[in-house]
Order: sequence, then structure tokens, then C-alpha cells
Amino acid sequence: MKQFAVLGLGNFGFSLAVSLAEKGHEVLAIDSDDERIEEIKDLVTHAVVYDVKTADFLKEYIKPDIDAVILNLGESLEANSIAIFHLKEIGVQNIIVKSVDPLQSKIYKKMGATDIINPDKLGGENLAERLCTSNLIDYIPLAPEYGIYEAAVPDKFVGKSIKGIAFRKKFNIEIIAIKNVLTEKITFIPDPDSKIEPDSVLIFICKKDDFDRLGF
Repeated sequence: MKQFAVLGLGNFGFSLAVSLAEKGHEVLAIDSDDERIEEIKDLVTHAVVYDVKTADFLKEYIKPDIDAVILNLGESLEANSIAIFHLKEIGVQNIIVKSVDPLQSKIYKKMGATDIINPDKLGGENLAERLCTSNLIDYIPLAPEYGIYEAAVPDKFVGKSIKGIAFRKKFNIEIIAIKNVLTEKITFIPDPDSKIEPDSVLIFICKKDDFDRLGF
């Protein structure tokens, strides 16, 4: 179980917080709107009404070892910047900020944000999937059960063939392509006898339950 904090419960933040909680993780949801907190309080681990720009409050609720803090504070450069500053002071290592402004995104990165997300390109559920799986690079939902996954290859698969790992037979996973991240070479619909090399990324389609069984 991982620990997350979602600061700001707009549509994106609300969806992200609920998705993370549904996946069994501990989620702290914070917003200045008491009605929004009332809506989410039974869906996450903790829900608190407070102004996230207050340093003492953040230190009380957020610890340095938290897995990630996601800022969903709208387009306010001031609010996001102050929150990033205080989180860095606390010692939080993974700070993710929602931004649709390229200039503001650069400022957030300079201040110490580890990742910038665009809600128009990445929904709350998609980000939750990425946060919960360390090797997952990208995820595109196709239906309630199916999705397309892009994931870094775990060491346990390196040197083995696709057929030897039995992706289809054992895990019900269909490999679409293999990409070498160093050479950028992509092999579409690889031969079953193809061996997985180091620094490879797999792109495949499967059910969410089957992906979890794969152990990425």
C-alpha cells in the first residue's frame, strides 16, 4: 500500500483521489471547499478542509516519506508555487503538478516539481494507474476492463523470449510492440521467439486483472 496526498479536488483531483483509494492505497484529500470534502470523505482515507498554502498545515499532515503529492490547484501560479516550496521544505521527493500553461510548467519544474501533467491528455484514473505501478510508463483505457499498457521490462524477463515467458498463454496478454529506449527502435508484432533485451519497453493490450498478475 502506498501513501498519496491530493491537494485540490476539482474534477481531475477528485477522480484521481477516488481512483487511488479504490486501488487500496492510503489517500489524503485536501481542499478549501467544505462541500467538496463532504462529497469525498467516505471515499478516501482522510479528507481535510484547509488552505494548502499554509506551511504549518502541510507539515502536520504530510510527511517526507509520502509516495507522492499531487497538486490540482487550478491555474494559480502563486498557489502552486507556494505549495511546491513548502513540500520541498518538508522533504517530499515526488511532487506532481497539474498545469496547462507551458510557461508555468517550466517554473514549477525549476522550483522542484518532479512531474507536470496535462489533464486534457491524462485523466485522473490514468494517472492513478501510473502512480500505483512503478514500471508503468503509459496507460490508455479502452473499455472498463481492457487497456493498452506501456511498461519498462522487469529484470526477471530480460534475456527470455516472448514465448518462453508465455505472455498470451499464462497471462492473457497480447504484445503489440517492443521498443528499445536507447536506440528508439520499435518492433511491431514481434516474433514469439524474440528475446527481450535490457532497456526494453513493452507495449501490450490486456485486462487490468491480467496486468496485475504480471507483477510489473
